[in-house]
Amino acid sequence: MNRRGIFALLMAVALVAVAALLLRPSAPPAVSPPPLSATGSITSVSPADLSAERASLAAAIQLADPRARARALGQAFQALLERDFEAALLALYALPRGGDYDTALFLLLDALHRRDPDRALALARTLATSREQAVIYNVFFDTFARENLATAVSRLALVPDGLGRENSLRALAGVWLRADTAAALAWAQQLPLFDRSPALESALHELVRTDPLQVIELAQTSLTGPALERTLFLAVQKLTLTDPGAAAGFVPLMPAGDTHTRAALEVARALAVKNPVAALDLIAQLPSGFASTLALNSVLTSWAATAPAAAAQYVAALPTGPGQDAAAAHLAGLLAREPANALAWAQSLPAATARDAALVSLASAWAQTDPASATRWASTQPAGATVTAALTGALSYWVLSDAAAARDFVTTLPAATQRAAAASIAQQLAQRDPVSTLAWAHILATPAAREAAVAAAYARWFDNAPAAARTWLDAANLPSEFKNRLRTPVAR
Repeated sequence: MNRRGIFALLMAVALVAVAALLLRPSAPPAVSPPPLSATGSITSVSPADLSAERASLAAAIQLADPRARARALGQAFQALLERDFEAALLALYALPRGGDYDTALFLLLDALHRRDPDRALALARTLATSREQAVIYNVFFDTFARENLATAVSRLALVPDGLGRENSLRALAGVWLRADTAAALAWAQQLPLFDRSPALESALHELVRTDPLQVIELAQTSLTGPALERTLFLAVQKLTLTDPGAAAGFVPLMPAGDTHTRAALEVARALAVKNPVAALDLIAQLPSGFASTLALNSVLTSWAATAPAAAAQYVAALPTGPGQDAAAAHLAGLLAREPANALAWAQSLPAATARDAALVSLASAWAQTDPASATRWASTQPAGATVTAALTGALSYWVLSDAAAARDFVTTLPAATQRAAAASIAQQLAQRDPVSTLAWAHILATPAAREAAVAAAYARWFDNAPAAARTWLDAANLPSEFKNRLRTPVAR
């Protein structure tokens, strides 16, 4: 066995021995582990006096429910810690690594750093090694900095490189900046490069609350990479609340990526209320895609409320393609408050795809306030996929407000549009009353519409109550071939 294997074996034996000592009362050893008093001096508690704390800890470890175990273990460990620090430290070593161990470690180091900071830092160096455990350094240096900034700075020498040191620098810089902004910034800027970034970023994140413009200036000269992106985003976000025009000027300074896109979206939304043209200029800097579409929709929403004619003119002049189609659909829904004007604008759009997108959206938005009028308008348009989408969309709202009127209207439609319309509302109607819906479907004059409505109503009924739907189908006076077609999707 090599040296590493021997060491691992010895450690395993030691942990088993510690656990056995912890989980059962034993006779006092020749020298008891000395606990730390509130003043930092050593006191002594006989191990026999810790039997209740040991029993509580042992019982907590055995709990199966993670939440109950964490709560009970935290309470038991805290009680042991208050009685005998060294016994609590031994108990910590005996715990398996994981969430329970992290809880106990945090309790122990939190208690110790206020009494013996140097020992707390020494223990943390070897015990607090994971990302979750390294959070304790934030607690350490927040406390140290509040007590004495100079001493806190000197204690950084005891913190190893890594996440713990980064957390220490962030906590120290945050406290210092609130106490003395100029001194904190001067200290952070003279640090070695490895330490400068977390310390200065933390300080600037505090400063952004009061002076986002200074933060932007300092970040550009002192930070790089993700730290620069995060800091600029916070500063631009803060500046947007008071001066979106100024914030728009700083968005181009941010490196391309998700953070830049998020900043542009926020600034564009705020800017659109007072200056939609400037907001559109900002959006033009974004790559085409979902983010730019979302930003443009936000601007159009504000613009349509104050200057609908200008917004309509802008969308009509956009380059032909998916971007214009999406903008036309969004604006048409907003303009539906005045259907006649909205229709005239939508039908005047030169691009067929933008025109179709606008008309479908307009019919749906119009139907939310006047479904009968929107449906009747859609039914008078030349047959085609666009009109079918507009018609069925409008009908879906009419069914909600007046199902009987919607049913009666569908019976009057020509064959070219009746089939899709009947199938569309049959699904909705069958959700509440499948039997009546199927009876209505049978009176439709167009065979294609009749079959489509029956199939749609039966499918919805089968989804909700398969046994009842099958019983109806078995007894229904329908052609055998049609019955088999209705059953086939179900059988699959």
